[in-house]
Amino acid sequence: MKIYIRNLILILIFPVLLLSCQEQQETETNYLKENRLDFNDRMSWWRDATFGMFIHWGAYAVPAGIYQGKEIPGIGEWIMDRAKIPVEEYEKFVGQFNPTRFDAREWARIAKDAGMKYMVITSKHHDGFCLWDSKVSDYDVMDAAPIQRDLLKELADACNKEGVRLCFYHSIMDWHHPDAKGNNFAKYREEYLIPQLDELLSGDYGDVGILWFDGEWISEWTEEQGKALYQHLRSLKPDLIINNRVGKGRQGMQGMNKDKTYAGDFGTPEQEILDKASALDWESCMTMNNTWGFKKNDHNWKSAEMLIHNLVDIIAKGGNYLLNVGPTAEGLIPEASVERLAEMGEWIRVNKEAIYKTQRFEHFKEGEKIRYIQDKKGKYVYAVTFEWPGEVLNLYYAQPNENTKISLLGYPGKLDWEYNLKTGLSIQIPDELQDPENRPCEHAWVFKMQAIPAGIVSPPVVDVDGKTNPKTVVFFDEVFFVADAPRGAKIQYTRDLSSSWSRTPYLAPTRIDSSVTIWVRAIEDGKFPSEIITVRFVKSSKFKRTGGSSKPHSRYPGQGIDGFLSFGDGLRGDINNIQDGAWLGFEGENMEVGLELDEIKSLSRIEAGFLQNIGSWIFLPEKIEFFAGTDPKSLKKVGELKHKTSPDEMGKKVIDMGIDLNSIDAKYIKIIAHSIKTCPDWHQGAGGEAWIFCDEIMMN
Repeated sequence: MKIYIRNLILILIFPVLLLSCQEQQETETNYLKENRLDFNDRMSWWRDATFGMFIHWGAYAVPAGIYQGKEIPGIGEWIMDRAKIPVEEYEKFVGQFNPTRFDAREWARIAKDAGMKYMVITSKHHDGFCLWDSKVSDYDVMDAAPIQRDLLKELADACNKEGVRLCFYHSIMDWHHPDAKGNNFAKYREEYLIPQLDELLSGDYGDVGILWFDGEWISEWTEEQGKALYQHLRSLKPDLIINNRVGKGRQGMQGMNKDKTYAGDFGTPEQEILDKASALDWESCMTMNNTWGFKKNDHNWKSAEMLIHNLVDIIAKGGNYLLNVGPTAEGLIPEASVERLAEMGEWIRVNKEAIYKTQRFEHFKEGEKIRYIQDKKGKYVYAVTFEWPGEVLNLYYAQPNENTKISLLGYPGKLDWEYNLKTGLSIQIPDELQDPENRPCEHAWVFKMQAIPAGIVSPPVVDVDGKTNPKTVVFFDEVFFVADAPRGAKIQYTRDLSSSWSRTPYLAPTRIDSSVTIWVRAIEDGKFPSEIITVRFVKSSKFKRTGGSSKPHSRYPGQGIDGFLSFGDGLRGDINNIQDGAWLGFEGENMEVGLELDEIKSLSRIEAGFLQNIGSWIFLPEKIEFFAGTDPKSLKKVGELKHKTSPDEMGKKVIDMGIDLNSIDAKYIKIIAHSIKTCPDWHQGAGGEAWIFCDEIMMN
């Protein structure tokens, strides 16, 4: 009997012990060291979705860019910061936030009809106002705003009915909460930030797919806090996806992590598309106009064609597209956004099999107008052309299977084609399609086939003075370039793309003694020629630096101070690739250049080219001073230019800032470009060091 009782006790206790061990194992799961199979499984729905809607909505939609009768520069959701609105004054906008025309089902339908598979909405932006009924705050839609409806709950129900995955943006920083900065930040983090995030995950908001963080750049937030938060949130919801702004990993607006040691599941390029394909997960978030939150006077809308091309370019490079709308205070998505989304939806309905459940093709890009995408199973390849090809579409980077059928998505007719190893793939376009009215869609056309990556020779390696494949080389007397071919290949080069490549086979190191552009490629029997390597050689008059020249940052040394003087040759940097070797970057300091020419020259103009890319903390100089003369001890100031950067200036551009000199004799030149030093108050990197980027000084 005793034995029976003892065994019975063990039988009763063992399940409890087992459950306790299981619970202990679960609490000890390190989500920061997830294995690759589990990571891929968790990310699969997001990778397949490819296209999502970003929504910036809150009390900032009430002023809509206007405060005290004045237009406030910059993006709409930052108006509290940029107009320096006191907390008690901004709270009045919350008191006016009454979006009675908000229809959650209509929003979800707009997203669904546009082809968007998920939606990321600002649960709380930097202003601190919450769009749900928070139990740890009264600064929300139920307690501080007249609407008194849990807007996120309504949206969760609508998205569930329409089959759109709901996700939440959440700001780490908070301009409203008194403890959200300084020494009390830990209190804010533990008693406010984290409890609110717990509400969003454990509340009645459905199966939240993503937590999309922002505001991580504040000094109070650390990578250690980010990792702890990542671990905590994944322990609540193991299948949750979290962006890389949970920690300190992202590099500038391009948004990819500095290395693998940082927390977060995907990179977040902002208002940018990566230059090249990436095997890492990434999502480009972009606006349709200049702002995220609603501004009534921002009518700078991108075309539907541009938005469709962006979508294709991003997918071809292995990324997702998160496209923003900024609803009004009444609860309406602006009509201009609705129109463009509807047009995108029409295009996607024709071409959806090239959009969802896809992966990168080995050759994702052919020239500027062709992109390649592959279905997830690797069975089909889709060649997308951004221009109507006319009677024949010629492709080189995809080799069709011998008996494949090539079709134009949305067109039921047959397409004839030919392929050989010399001329590539030629697809015949039927006569009836030359009439735009007969085409299945507008803006971009998708050709489907079974194919493998064409055999393309690996690009050559061009060496000039120890630099590999330089974009630009500045020299004084002469310089030699050396080209190495992949094994089994030969090198060709030309100084004129309109001439035959075969006229200039590369045999040995080649002398360059004048300004010229050289195009170099590798060829091999049975394969298509390699990608072309382009090198610009710029012969400059001799000069040397004089005292006082500032030193560029080690990451952006360009050709050095000795390598960006040009006499009418136009040594230009690539605005889409600041690593191209042509840019000189100066972080938080002025650029001062003193030059001594080899002889006295009669100069009629002097100018310098500067990059502006506000999103990446690169600003034009606020002032440039030009000095010239024949005596280094008595240089005369010959001109000055001033510029004030507006927060409404978006996009990348190069401005040549120069003056006419009216044939001044000079041997000595000095240019001082005055940096704004720190990012201005209206900038999201306010207080951080601002950059100057110069690509050349030009004289003639």
